[in-house]
Amino acid sequence: MTEIITADYFPGQNCDCEARSSYECGCDADWTPTEVYKLREDAKQLADRLTALELHSTSELARLEKERDDALSQIVQAECRAERYCQERDEARELAQQMSESNQVLQAEVRDYRKKEKLKP
Repeated sequence: MTEIITADYFPGQNCDCEARSSYECGCDADWTPTEVYKLREDAKQLADRLTALELHSTSELARLEKERDDALSQIVQAECRAERYCQERDEARELAQQMSESNQVLQAEVRDYRKKEKLKP
């Protein structure tokens, strides 16, 4: 049975036994109403369109998921950089504190030396 309808199709078109309906026909002619073929074609077109929309939405979803994953990756990288910068800042503060303490010790030693040697400040 072909699903393609031509403009000149009518139910029982190829009936050789001169029946008036499919109930009387004994030659297996096609008595399917034209509307059924049209509805089948409409259903096929709708199914094809739905499939195309599903494929589009699936690919769109995949694209959005990739964008989300990329954004999350960038956030993680930024957090790591921020943590590293904070760590470097803390190390720099500790070093500055140590240098300040060393400077104070040196200044005290210089004062003591000047007092001992009776030098002008």
